[in-house]
Amino acid sequence: MDKDLFIRHSRYLCSLIFCSIRGTNPPLPFEGIDWNFLIKLSEKHNVILMISPVVKKLCLPDDAKANFYELYRFYLTRITRQNIESERVTDALSSHNIRFIKMKGLHIRNYYPSDIMRSFTDIDLCLDKENLQKAREIMEGLGYTLKNTTDFHDEYEKDGFYIFELHSSLVSEKEKHSNVFLDPFSKSEADLSSSDFRLKTEYLYLHLFFHLYHHFTTTGCGIRLFADFLVLETLTENLDFKLIESIIKSHRMSEFYATLKKLIRYFFYDEECEKSVSDIALYIFASETTGNYSHHVASLSFFGKVKYFLKNWFPPAKDLAFRYPVLNKAPVLLPVCWVRRFFYSLFFNRSAFKKQADSIRTASSEKYKSIRKVRRMSEKSK
Repeated sequence: MDKDLFIRHSRYLCSLIFCSIRGTNPPLPFEGIDWNFLIKLSEKHNVILMISPVVKKLCLPDDAKANFYELYRFYLTRITRQNIESERVTDALSSHNIRFIKMKGLHIRNYYPSDIMRSFTDIDLCLDKENLQKAREIMEGLGYTLKNTTDFHDEYEKDGFYIFELHSSLVSEKEKHSNVFLDPFSKSEADLSSSDFRLKTEYLYLHLFFHLYHHFTTTGCGIRLFADFLVLETLTENLDFKLIESIIKSHRMSEFYATLKKLIRYFFYDEECEKSVSDIALYIFASETTGNYSHHVASLSFFGKVKYFLKNWFPPAKDLAFRYPVLNKAPVLLPVCWVRRFFYSLFFNRSAFKKQADSIRTASSEKYKSIRKVRRMSEKSK
């Protein structure tokens, strides 16, 4: 598909998202629309459930209609299972008097016309740091396995389907904006119970803004994250934009914020924009929901790629100790653990192994230059 037709399909998808969120009738499809391609694009950006209210009003060809409803049932089943499991986990935390903050999709979905419209891959909760060990015991009791740990969250998985990230802080202390979210419970309010918290609306906006920026400047990001800001527009009267904009300005991100607002007008209000912004939009249209490894690797310099490879395949002992506890007592065994981890990934986790290998293989210099150019434009747009 040529570039102009790709953009036309992408912008029509954005119009369907807008109509679903605002409860208006969908626009007539343009002549020559490829419905199966549009559905494939919707799945890539993980907005099948988001556009379902208006797609049901359109007259699709039989094959496209069958394709869409098959995906609709799949994602509806997925999010229903996630909702049931999230209640199970949060109830278990509450019963042990562990308070938590619902993050990202688990929070913003409440502002959509229907909470099933906002899908998510993993479920993020923020806990007091001193409760992480207690939460680990609870998660293991619920059948979860600790798969990864970082400086600010533990990642749990069950049945190859459910993924929870339990955070000790909203963002890593390594992020330049981490000071915005110090003492996160002071920036939150009780929601459904004394243990259940959600961020105050201004800090939800800021958290989603910095989260989007993180994905944009690393792996890339798709349309779904921008739809969250369209939803937040309905809360304008309850938002202190002076506070939001002053914090963004203090972190020297006003240019990116201005670009974000232009992109929202371009995506959802069918407004035209300067070429620099439309080039950024094209990069987003071509991305996946929260980006992909190839975008991240392609954006790195040669030495950045080397560093990325070394970090991924030869992590320090402290990053592997959760998987190989023997390293806590005998860090000298780290090389043995590297070898074991490599062969385990090669034979038992081939999809992840292949994903990273393909990312490095396809990270061409042309792709590197184009991605870096788009990211520079995003920060220079006024």
